[in-house]
Amino acid sequence: MSEFAKTVDESSKPKTKGKFGSDYVRVSSDHQTTVRVLDARPEVMWSHFVPRGHHAFPGANAGKGMSFTCLGFDTCPICAWNKSQKSKDESTKDTLNARRLYTFNVLDRTQVTICTACEVEHYETNGSYPSECECGVDLSSVEAVPRNKIQIMQKGKRIVDQFKSFEEEEELGDLRGYDIKLDTRGAGTDIMTTCIPKQKSKVDMKAVVGDDWESKLYDIKEIVAPMSSESVNRILAGEDFYTVLGRGKDTT
Repeated sequence: MSEFAKTVDESSKPKTKGKFGSDYVRVSSDHQTTVRVLDARPEVMWSHFVPRGHHAFPGANAGKGMSFTCLGFDTCPICAWNKSQKSKDESTKDTLNARRLYTFNVLDRTQVTICTACEVEHYETNGSYPSECECGVDLSSVEAVPRNKIQIMQKGKRIVDQFKSFEEEEELGDLRGYDIKLDTRGAGTDIMTTCIPKQKSKVDMKAVVGDDWESKLYDIKEIVAPMSSESVNRILAGEDFYTVLGRGKDTT
């Protein structure tokens, strides 16, 4: 069994992991995303999502809401709130349950057209690329190319189970040997992603990313490391995420 599949299979219990950033691969119903998995195994975390203005923590992240890593049943303030809700009504659905997430490095191979002037990337939408960039440059003759950028993928069991099934197919095997297309349809609670493996192929990482491509890999363990309980409580109480962590907003 591969390390990827083994990690998915062994992740049945909550882990004290998680933190979110801005360099996550874009998976959207607006376009089809294509990725190449770069890690032998994903990191596993459990995450609570607190919506904007939720009645339990209305001020969370300065009122904007956000996802929080579960700090463990005995120490997580969101788990404590869930427990109090259950003690009042065992059948209640008014809880902020944790979701298991898997995080790993991927090479984003999604086709884009790149503006020759401002270098803005344009995704295909409804079967076509824009004919003109926002900066005014004509894009009609610009050919689409893979983005070939290392990014983070963080997804739930529905998608990683599809990934795991590919490794079990003899003609496919190790996820790092072929691209996977993520065909996303629908919106909201009806959104659904179907993963489609492509033929095996080699990617020259030095050619498409650079000689130092390994240094561009994200430290996934660092990314999914939990915040302290003090920081979580401060953010839930109304302080801004970036203020609590002592850094400015990431505007990239």
